[in-house]
Amino acid sequence: MTKIIHISDLHFGTTKDMTIKLLQQKIKEMQPDLVVISGDFTQVSSKDEFRIAQQFLQDIGVPFFAVPGNHDVPPYNLYKRFFEPYKRYKHYISEILNPTLETEDFALAGINSARKFLLHWNWANGAINAKQREKVKEFYQNTSRHKWRICIFHHPIHKVDEMPIDVAVFGKDETLRLMHEMKVDLVLTGHVHHASINMRGDNHHQTVYLSASTALSSRTRGQQNGFNEIILNDEDIQIKCHALCSDTFEELSSYTHKRQKAQTAKDCA
Repeated sequence: MTKIIHISDLHFGTTKDMTIKLLQQKIKEMQPDLVVISGDFTQVSSKDEFRIAQQFLQDIGVPFFAVPGNHDVPPYNLYKRFFEPYKRYKHYISEILNPTLETEDFALAGINSARKFLLHWNWANGAINAKQREKVKEFYQNTSRHKWRICIFHHPIHKVDEMPIDVAVFGKDETLRLMHEMKVDLVLTGHVHHASINMRGDNHHQTVYLSASTALSSRTRGQQNGFNEIILNDEDIQIKCHALCSDTFEELSSYTHKRQKAQTAKDCA
């Protein structure tokens, strides 16, 4: 059994000290094997925000796996945005923008969907290109099919139930096809500050698309701060959605996905 905590959209710079403390305490109590963060550590990509994010990761004392979000790219300093878009992220969080991790139980691939520039009026949107997809495909082709296959990126490429904002992701359709072709079991995303579980696939394979609400930011969008707990067993994945209720994070709902079995969509709000 492997326990993973999935958090997203920390947005340091818009957080409350008490919420940070409560989340740290909860993660330590749950004793996960890994914490996975699907982007947006900061609000405006400042040094101070990244320092706080770095300290947060050190304080929880758990191995972590992360990808950047659009807020982790400098929004106002155009020189840094175009010529050093990930410099602070690499310094404070991780040198690797498209990481991979393989254990006895799972094969986890991360994709950086944040961009310094897009051919779109809203640069907060995302993109996944052919080179990234090829690397992910090669990674999964070299891993055992008996391991749970998990992929993480910031921007959702699937339709999130009751999604509070519109999201455009260049390369979305090709990435959806890749997830199905590679028989990825679980896709983790953030960006929309809305927790939900959706299924995509056919009778041969179903992929769970799990979106997380904002873990810490005061910029909530109709949901409390929260995170997802993922338990990987031999033949099923258990997903538990936690949300901040008063002065503690509580489990609000749970869902079990069995390997190679068609499921129906279920909201995890």
